[in-house]
Amino acid sequence: MRQIRTVWLLCFMLAAPSAGAFDYKYFAGLRGGFSTVAGGDSAKFTLQENFGGSLGYRLSDRWFADLGLSVHRNYNDTTATSSLAFGGDAANATLRWKAERLGFTVNRYLFQADKRLNLFLGFGGGLMIWRFVDPAADTAVEVRGALNERTEFAASEIFFTGAGGVRLMLSSKLSLDWNIDADYLSGAGAEFDDVVKSSRDKWQIGSFISINFHFGSHGGKVSWRSDQSWPEQTPREGQTASRQAFDGDGDGVPNDIDNCLDTPAGVVVDRFGCSVDSDADGISDGLDDCPGTDRAAAGMVDIYGCPVDSDFDGVPDYLDACPFNRVGAHVDDRGCPLDTDADGVPDGLDDCPYTLYGVDVDRFGCIDLSLFSKPMVLNIDYPSGSFEIDPNSRERLKQLARILNFVPAIRLEINGYTDNIGTETANQKLSEKRARRVHDYLVAQGIDSDRIKVFGKGEANFVATNQTAEGRARNRRIEIIFYK
Repeated sequence: MRQIRTVWLLCFMLAAPSAGAFDYKYFAGLRGGFSTVAGGDSAKFTLQENFGGSLGYRLSDRWFADLGLSVHRNYNDTTATSSLAFGGDAANATLRWKAERLGFTVNRYLFQADKRLNLFLGFGGGLMIWRFVDPAADTAVEVRGALNERTEFAASEIFFTGAGGVRLMLSSKLSLDWNIDADYLSGAGAEFDDVVKSSRDKWQIGSFISINFHFGSHGGKVSWRSDQSWPEQTPREGQTASRQAFDGDGDGVPNDIDNCLDTPAGVVVDRFGCSVDSDADGISDGLDDCPGTDRAAAGMVDIYGCPVDSDFDGVPDYLDACPFNRVGAHVDDRGCPLDTDADGVPDGLDDCPYTLYGVDVDRFGCIDLSLFSKPMVLNIDYPSGSFEIDPNSRERLKQLARILNFVPAIRLEINGYTDNIGTETANQKLSEKRARRVHDYLVAQGIDSDRIKVFGKGEANFVATNQTAEGRARNRRIEIIFYK
């Protein structure tokens, strides 16, 4: 019998309406509980007390946001059987975890918000400021950093969290919560050696109880928009109480003439008590924030009745020819990205929107300067004893000149090389002529001569054998080195 009474009591608490806390916008609370750190290779941080406070905001009847600050202190007790053991003996501890947690979660009630006892689930993230210290000396522990240096085992790290809990309304303004949080330390903000990263603890798991004070009432009596659709009528004598008593869905239409007895609150209804949807978008008037939506948008509206714009470019999906643009890109009337310089990076995301056509750019739309990080080698097809530039090499130099005209800080060193056919003196002079010819061509393309140095290297720095025609062709070359 006692078990049956307990089940009935639980059912009553779940079904019973609360004292009206869902009418309040904000809440503030104090919390306390236990937490542990887990996920590492060997440490056993026992469950220790944590405490803190929180601020909350009711987003809607079923959703609320929570911002919490809490302080955590845990010992790695070498005598503990597991991380879920309570307490921690400092005398047997090799490490102590000190952390301040600032977390934000968005939560959803599983039942209607007017229930006295409710369950909720949430997700979010935040910032964990943590450090490991020597429990005896209270000094920072040092480990190997990302650059192989000695550094303190501490960080300000981003974490992601999953949460769940139970809320019991004690009165119209007081609630009691029991929460369980699991925080995953993402590694963002923790710069350590890979071995340290792989072995360290990555989870903080905690449970706490909080007492919350709710405030900031909307105030006033809630009225339905459908009331505005009905002129005031004077009921016949003896009919008033009857009609008011039997309007189950509160839409202003008595049950005896209401063809839709379960109309949701706030919906505009016709004289038969059924919802009106003037723009045929599936969202009833009264709940529709965009009541004049184009009928072509049917099936492409959100839960508020407004056209969906997946890429946030200002052109709704039902009119958008390019509905999956990168956020921030400038678009035309059809919703397709504009790219003034045709470099593949759309305007709005392009840091250099007027780059030369055909020039390679980086992901920000600016000239890709990585081509200047190594020498440019021209294996010019020189006839024997010639220093003229072949057509293919002239085209490469022309493209180089276009880029150099946009980056005047880059300077050049042109080095000419020959094979070993001929005398050393003749090859020295020939290499100078070949390098000078490249210099003259770049100057003709608009490059300032003061930016260029010319050297004839002759028979030096061979890159291939001179015993074959192919090897000698590779040695007859121009190398252009870039510097600032």
